[in-house]
Amino acid sequence: MSPRSLFTIIIKIIGIYLIIEAIIFLPTFIAPMYQYIQDMSRTPQKDLLTAVFYVLLALGVYLLILRYCLFKTDWLIDKLHLDRGFTEEKFEINIHRSTVLKIAVIVIGSLMIIDSLPLLCKQAFSYTQMNRFDIGVKQNPASPWLAYYFVKFCLGFSLVSTNRMVVNFIERKRKDPVKDIETIE
Repeated sequence: MSPRSLFTIIIKIIGIYLIIEAIIFLPTFIAPMYQYIQDMSRTPQKDLLTAVFYVLLALGVYLLILRYCLFKTDWLIDKLHLDRGFTEEKFEINIHRSTVLKIAVIVIGSLMIIDSLPLLCKQAFSYTQMNRFDIGVKQNPASPWLAYYFVKFCLGFSLVSTNRMVVNFIERKRKDPVKDIETIE
């Protein structure tokens, strides 16, 4: 394994981790934004436009980093000169890059399952406790968290069970090079 392929694996693992963290962060981000939108009548228009600008800027930077981590790793390695300065051209690791990515996807999915399963059980218990008071699904404070942890558990389970498909999606550019439409003028 060359230093370049080692850094390619590391950068792609970081990209996968960023996707998982975005999925986990999204529900906690939506709730304050929903509250902010409801309070729009009391908020000046200038503050709203400023908040929307910063949210879109942060989202754009995040998606740009994600794109370069997953699909433009060779360009990133070249620009950061990560593969230079090594005395050895090859490392004696006989594991294929897709195997390492497969292991990383399984580990990340397993961590999601391990993280969400106890909290899912706790929220299910809270939900059943609150249903004793004849509270509906919308009024039950455990309902959104129950749904959140259920979705997180399902995503982790799907990562573990369909790890090959995820790795094939990440590696599709290397296996089947598709030319970019970007032109430099």
